[in-house]
Amino acid sequence: GGPGPRASGPGRFSSCGCFFTDNIFLSRYKLHLRCPEPGRLERDWGPLLRSKGCVTEEDFRNAQAQVVEEIQRRKQLGRQSLERIAIISKEYKPLRPEVYILQETFLAPEFLDVVAYSKSSAANVDGLLSRVQTLPASGVYSFPVFTDEFCGRLIEELEHFESSDMPKGRPNTMNNYGVLLNELGFDESLVTPLREVYLQPIARLLYPDSGGGSLDTHKAFVVKYSLNQDLELSFHYDNAEVTLNVCLGKDFSGGNLYFGDMRQVPLSESECTEIEHRA
Repeated sequence: GGPGPRASGPGRFSSCGCFFTDNIFLSRYKLHLRCPEPGRLERDWGPLLRSKGCVTEEDFRNAQAQVVEEIQRRKQLGRQSLERIAIISKEYKPLRPEVYILQETFLAPEFLDVVAYSKSSAANVDGLLSRVQTLPASGVYSFPVFTDEFCGRLIEELEHFESSDMPKGRPNTMNNYGVLLNELGFDESLVTPLREVYLQPIARLLYPDSGGGSLDTHKAFVVKYSLNQDLELSFHYDNAEVTLNVCLGKDFSGGNLYFGDMRQVPLSESECTEIEHRA
């Protein structure tokens, strides 16, 4: 889970103060910065920004203006999201209403086996690692989560929503095409039980030092890449303790994931590992 505002009814989450200072993305320089005081941007980040081409006084003024604009945008997100939720819940007619309520039939048998083991009294990390695929990147694992049938129905529902005239909030400043699942009503009946009942037992064993056993919030969204839309996502740090990436399917080429070192290693020194991302 991450600290961004994600309000959606009785179980809504609060915002951490770091949401308004951390991971500010400067698209021109493809950098994420922590900037509690925008007026000190050049002082705090001058050498790194200059190495990326931010050189003149005008460059720094524009970068500072982008930081201020992004902070103000984030401060409005909660209110704007609630406004969209009110409209969507009143006017939107789902194509596939059944996908909004989690059923075990949505989940891949292999995933259910992994969850059952993780919940057992004999569970340990070595036993779990024998049941999932350990990938070359540190701390990255692969296993099926959803069935193909569920993924197909979910895609149909999301495409139906995208084609509607409903207001749409986008996942982040880097993706222009995607859907915030909480705004459609997926949180309480699908994503929350998925996190609490199925994912947390696995995360508890795989990420004991990163809060894997106490995940209490989430931000669930889908992103879409296409030749005429978003093509890529810049290198970044997820604002979360644990991230679950699910490939929903359809035929495509490319789309691999690249994992680098953790935040403690400077990006210029980070070595990336390419992982094929397929359903």
